[in-house]
Order: sequence, then structure tokens, then C-alpha cells
Amino acid sequence: MKEHWNDRYAENEAAYGRNPNKFFATSLSELEKDDSEGGKNILLPCDGEGRNAVYAASRGWNVCSFDNSSVGVEKSKLWATEEGVKIDSQISDAFEFNPDKKFDVIALIFAHMPLELRREFHHRVLNWLKPGGTILIEGFHKEQFGLKSGGPKKIEMLFDDKMLKADFAGIKIVSINKKIQTLDEGAFHQGKAVTLQFHGKSLP
Repeated sequence: MKEHWNDRYAENEAAYGRNPNKFFATSLSELEKDDSEGGKNILLPCDGEGRNAVYAASRGWNVCSFDNSSVGVEKSKLWATEEGVKIDSQISDAFEFNPDKKFDVIALIFAHMPLELRREFHHRVLNWLKPGGTILIEGFHKEQFGLKSGGPKKIEMLFDDKMLKADFAGIKIVSINKKIQTLDEGAFHQGKAVTLQFHGKSLP
């Protein structure tokens, strides 16, 4: 899969556009308005070319991101330099990443995993979150299957409410919503789509 993503990012100037994901941008704005949220350290796993990392850094967040695509990570660093912001962007497999701190916010934007890895990955993510921290997720809903606007082609890699509630049992669910929308994110997220948007908080 690493070769697949390296090829995609090398062959396209911005495979998913350079603007941030709308759910991510809106959620950050809401967190910024809430003075009780506290810290500004954010982690973006599986961040691809870095569009969301660069956006968060431009908003004043302390950003750490990683992806297993070396092409994606190098592009994220280039985009950060072009925008005059700093991000800590690392090349890492999701199951080898080992941060030396915990984060106030973690965002998973279209970070899909094979069925046998997904739950383990989500549990690892929770271990990287501070007590009282926020987790944001947008991924393709199972009803996306068959649509041509993006996402995995295996239905077991898509999300539904029951799956995410089970994976993140033990944290407070602030909201979980199925979203029917029209995506306009680069060449590979175009057209009618069905996604699942999740906002949770770990226990203090």
C-alpha cells in the first residue's frame, strides 16, 4: 500500500486538494471558541500530503502528523514552508508510531484500515490522547459502497455508528452523524458521498 500512496502523491500535485477537510476545519473552529478546551497540541495520523496539518498550523496549533508515504510527508513539509508555518511531519507506519507525549486533539480524516487492523489502530490512537482530550473522525460510511466519489472498495473497511461506538467505547460521544454531501477535494474525492462524522472526548 505504501507504493500505491507514493505513486498517487507523486503523480498528482494535490491528490485531495490543498484546502482542509470541511469537517476538520469546522470542528477546529468550534474547539478554538471553547476556552475550556485548553491545550493546542494536535496529532494528525495518516495525514497524506498534509493539507489538514498545514491548515491547523496556520490557526496556531502545535501540529504533529505522520504518514507511511515518504512522498506525502515531503509534500507536507514543502506546503508548510510555502505557507510559512511549522509542522512536525514524520514518516511512520501507524503501528510503529510512538510519540513521546500525549495530545489535546487527535483527528483521523479518511484514515481507513483493513478490518483486522482497524480496531487495534483506534485503540492505539486513544492511548495517544490526553485525559479530557478530543478525537475527531471523518470517514466513509458503509452507504458509500458503490459510489465513485472516493474511499475503500471493500465494504468492511467503511464505517457505521455501531463500529465506531464499539471501537471507542469508554469515551464520551459528543456527536456521531451520517453526512450526505458533495465532496470537492482534489481529483479523488469528487461527487456525492456518504460519510460518518464523529466527535468524542476521553474521560478526564
